[in-house]
Order: sequence, then structure tokens, then C-alpha cells
Amino acid sequence: MRFQLKDILPPFLITLIILVVLEIVSTAFLPVMGIVRYRLTFYVLIILFMGFKLETPYLPVLILILSYVHSFFSIEGWAMGTLAGVLVCAIISYLRELIHFSSFILTIFVTQIFQIVWILIVSFMVYIQGGEFPYLVAKFWRFIPESIALSLFSPFFFSVLDKIWKKSGEGILRENT
Repeated sequence: MRFQLKDILPPFLITLIILVVLEIVSTAFLPVMGIVRYRLTFYVLIILFMGFKLETPYLPVLILILSYVHSFFSIEGWAMGTLAGVLVCAIISYLRELIHFSSFILTIFVTQIFQIVWILIVSFMVYIQGGEFPYLVAKFWRFIPESIALSLFSPFFFSVLDKIWKKSGEGILRENT
């Protein structure tokens, strides 16, 4: 079934607004509260949600836009985020029939696995660009608490995004997850 852009645009714009608000909270308010070492990257959760639930040929473009907006708030490049997001969503599309979110624990577990796949892809790209191995190991260990926090938050976050995408774009989401 083909989806028109008019079906995707309204929920995507709402999702972008949520991303901007969460990025502002993550980059401005968390450091004020003393959390300076860790930063929650909610855009990864949004891309994972889209990979799990959205069936549209526009998914790579949506990932590009999300990564670009995220790059306004981060020193991370939008190109690596886009490539990692598209690769992770490609893996998800192959495993789509095996992935079901029947419980909170399952949602947390699946989200954690795909966040680890995400960081491995990004780390590999940084390593190819000449990154040093000790830096990558330190980045991975710093990523683990961040990813656990995001995974614990994912059932609530996915339910909010589910409501946004179902209300605004009927028929876009997969029903059996």
C-alpha cells in the first residue's frame, strides 16, 4: 500500500517538534541539573520507532531530516546518524515479523538490542575515519547507561508516538506490533 506525503507530513511535523523539545531539555536543562557526562539521544528512539512501526518508502528521507535536526543540538554529524539509522531500519525490516511489542519488558529488550547495533555501526564508521580504538571503547561504555535509560523510557515514548501517528495518519502504522 502506498502512502501519500499528506498522510505522513502532519504526524512527522509533530514528531519533529517533540524532538526539538527533547533535544533542548537534553542539551540545556540536564547539564544545569548536574548531568553533564551523559546525554540522552531521543532521536535514536524516534528512528527506532519509525523503523519498527512505519511502512513507507519515505523512511530514509524522514531519517535524514531527523538526523539533520538532531545535528543542530549535537556535534555528531548528520551523515553518520542517517547512515546508521537507515542501516538499522533495514535490519529491522528483515526482522519485522519476529519483532512484537507485547510487553514492556520485550519493548525495553528489543530497543536496547537495536541501540547497541546502532552504536556498533557508528563506532565502525568512526573507526574507518581514523578514530582510535581506546576512544571507541570509552564511547561505548559511556553509551551503555544512556541506552539503558532510553530503553527504560521507550515503552512510554513509543505509546506517545503511537497515538500521534495513529491519530494523524490513519493506516500508516503496522498493526501487529
